[in-house]
This record gives sequence, structure tokens and C-alpha cells, in this order.
Amino acid sequence: MPLDQEESYDIQTVLAKMRDEYWHGLAEQETGAEEIMDCLVFMLGGERHAFETRHACEVIRVPRLVKVPAVQDLIKGVFNLRGEITAAMDVRPLLGLPQPELGPAGRIIVVKSEHFATGILAEAALGVQGLPLEQFEPSHPGSSLDRRRLVRGHFNTDDGATILLDLEALLTSPEIMVGAD
Repeated sequence: MPLDQEESYDIQTVLAKMRDEYWHGLAEQETGAEEIMDCLVFMLGGERHAFETRHACEVIRVPRLVKVPAVQDLIKGVFNLRGEITAAMDVRPLLGLPQPELGPAGRIIVVKSEHFATGILAEAALGVQGLPLEQFEPSHPGSSLDRRRLVRGHFNTDDGATILLDLEALLTSPEIMVGAD
């Protein structure tokens, strides 16, 4: 607020006004604060998908994958991740999604479960985003998604729908466990 030329310059008054404006601004932020879920957002089958960041280890470019005989079709190969042999999985068929070729934007999202680490092939990694919980709609039994056991629901945001995967259910799914049929 500009001071009038007739108004005297009193530092205590100016500091008091600044303090009041500061606290008023904080009060407005607290009332407008919304709960968010930090998620890693990526593309699968041309759709935006996400899971909570607590499951993500890192995102890397797709290295040369070594095919392994007699494993599930979901496992596209293995790669060396700093001395650890890690499987790269394409979970799109499990989710009933189309499988376009991975282009230059293709990435492997390294995730860790309770028992193992693995890589999930993605068409692109869009980064970590805070998704507002007020825009979350959980999956309901009887929905048209066969994959609902692997999907927690979706967020309706300005960028469109983002499907939230249940990564724990995905990583314990019998379809990806080696030796399981």
C-alpha cells in the first residue's frame, strides 16, 4: 500500500501492516490447501497412469534387454542395473491395453516390492505430480474394467483422466510371478 505524502513515515506502522498481510496470506493458504497424493505419472497404452511415488526407485532409458527363455510373455527381458539383474515387464497386456512400439521417449520405471525390484516398460514418463485427492474416483465392483483388481481408481484433472494403479496388487499378481501359471 503506497504511503500518502501527507502520511508520516512510521517504521512501526509499516512493519505492523506487513506482519498483518503476511499472517493473512498464510491463513488464506491454509484454508485453500487441498490434500494431494504424490504420484509418478507415465503413459501406458496411450493412457495416463500413475502410482504412488513410494513404490518408485528410478526412471531410466530402456537399455538393451536380454531375452530369457521359458518365462512369462510379460517379461520382455532382463537388464543389468548397477550389478543387479532386473526383469523388464510389459504390463499393458495384463491391463488390457494396446501395445504401441516404445519410441525414444520409452522408459523403464524401476519399482520395488517387498520381495524384489523390477522394471515396468512405459511409453513415456511424465514425472512426479501431486494429484488432488478430491478429484479421485475409486474403482467400483461391477465396473467395466476387468483390470479393476489392479486399478485403485482414477483422477479427473485438467490434463484428463489419470488411472491410479494398485502397484502392490500388480507386483503380487500371479501372472508376473516367475514359476506361476
